[in-house]
Amino acid sequence: MKHLVLAGLLVAPSLAATQTPGKIDAVTVYRGQAVVTRAVELPRVLPAAAGTVQEVVVTDLPAHLRPESLHAETTPGVQVRSVTYRTRPVVQDTREEVRAIDARIEDLQNKLTVNARRNALLAEDRAYLASLQGFIAPTATVEMTRGVLNADTVEKLSGYLIKQRANLTETELTLAAEAKKLNADLEQAQRERQLTTAGSSRTVHEAVVLLTQTPDAPGTLRLRYLVDGATWDPSYNVRSSSDKPDSVTIEYYAAISQMSGEDWSDVAITLSTATPSLIASAPRLTPLTISLAASPAPEALTLAYDDARKDIQARLRDAERERAQNFVGRVVLGGGGASQVTGAQVEADKSLNTLANDLQVLDLIAQGAKVERNRAPLAVVPQEGLSVTYSIPARTTLPSRSERQLIQIAAMPLKAEFARVAMPVLTGYVYHEAAAANSGAQVLLAGPVTSYRDGAFVGSGEMPTIAAGQRFSTGFGIDASLRTSRELVERVESTQGGNRVVELTYRLIVENFSDAPAPIRLLDRLPKVDDKRSDVRLTLVSPGGELSSDATYLAGPRKDGILRWDVTIPPHASGQDAFAVEYKFRLEFDKQMSIVGLGG
Repeated sequence: MKHLVLAGLLVAPSLAATQTPGKIDAVTVYRGQAVVTRAVELPRVLPAAAGTVQEVVVTDLPAHLRPESLHAETTPGVQVRSVTYRTRPVVQDTREEVRAIDARIEDLQNKLTVNARRNALLAEDRAYLASLQGFIAPTATVEMTRGVLNADTVEKLSGYLIKQRANLTETELTLAAEAKKLNADLEQAQRERQLTTAGSSRTVHEAVVLLTQTPDAPGTLRLRYLVDGATWDPSYNVRSSSDKPDSVTIEYYAAISQMSGEDWSDVAITLSTATPSLIASAPRLTPLTISLAASPAPEALTLAYDDARKDIQARLRDAERERAQNFVGRVVLGGGGASQVTGAQVEADKSLNTLANDLQVLDLIAQGAKVERNRAPLAVVPQEGLSVTYSIPARTTLPSRSERQLIQIAAMPLKAEFARVAMPVLTGYVYHEAAAANSGAQVLLAGPVTSYRDGAFVGSGEMPTIAAGQRFSTGFGIDASLRTSRELVERVESTQGGNRVVELTYRLIVENFSDAPAPIRLLDRLPKVDDKRSDVRLTLVSPGGELSSDATYLAGPRKDGILRWDVTIPPHASGQDAFAVEYKFRLEFDKQMSIVGLGG
């Protein structure tokens, strides 16, 4: 088959051709494809041959090449007349190779037969020793009863039995190891024979280039083509160390899938997002918006409150446990794993927020519900469209194979601010988190991230796309020395004129089992009243302590009803001595209406 890419001059069939594979010099990897550049050195031509059309056949092109993308570029002194893509069958004589492999297979099978015979002899020797022992023991017993026991003879026979059994055991182990190696070698030889005979007939892919060359010009031909079977995705390692408490290091990698059918050896790699023609991160706490709707029967809400609350709390605990178990130790490197991880993490966070929404709305609408004032025992926490281009500085080798291969794009030490984050409305875990700014010139694309603290793996998560100079947060896993919970302390409902007034008091509890004080960011949320309605009034009666004065928090999350306390938990604060923040808020609305949750 021939595919003409660039029409050229008609040439006589008798034209002499130069065949060469050239050398793959550079590769640009896109999402799903790659552009490969081969450098082909051309021989010099004499003055008498100036202007003569030459045929250069570039061999060993990959099967996944796109013929319409094939084109050639030249240096001064060389003019390309045409580039044609062709395939042709090639038959190889493999008889000598097959005979050699068959001889090796026969030799291995003979050795395995000898090995099996030696094992059979060992079994016979072991049976003989067993019969000898069966003779000695009764004989010694009889002689002891008659008082004529020869102790030296018994001792020598016993020593002989022990020594022979040890020798047999050692020989059996040697034969077992030998048989294992022989079987592995035999399997390898059989695979080689299969591959050799299967490859006796194959199809080669070539580019036929017609060109002219000026006398004595050191010509170089550069052949470029697009191949399928290649793609890349970003991947990260983030590292922190106790020795450097104010910095993190981000290692930026490209996970490259290279199944183009040709090996890229010692090439210049460029990565592009353009188109050629055990969990580390804490869940995201979203705002809770409420509105009014026609009030349902109050007695139904009263009867269902206790059961409904227990059910939602149980499902919330199951969801947070499943999220932690599903994401710890995941290192997703291939097969769309990054997008799958991203989607799964979004769904897990959405599920936590949905259940927390249901629980908070239930507290708001329950009428006449009795709240247990005694502190309940704390739950036990289980242990468990942007276009960018990167040029890799060093030349790289990437063989064509099914496994994904990592190459490092950059390693960036960044100034960071560490914090522990607790949000008991979503989870009983407390997470390490670092806030930093991308001080490099490179955009960091969204991808999976693996976190290490003091050299130890602590979890995995997802890195969003981060522009140069943009601030971001990355997680460093769960702090096992801390745990947190949230409880409804009191719910008081009354009527004032035509309005219903609901006051709720919550207690946020943090336990610290370590020997050192632990500064944390404690987060919770108030219901967020729909901005389009003015018939619900919300008042924070008591914050239970000074809220954070952080400017970023006040400008954003605080306006959405997110509460944040920057507190320090004393050492050994657990049980009745646990640290607690107790806050109260009030809702006032038309008594004919009921609260409904609208989600985040």
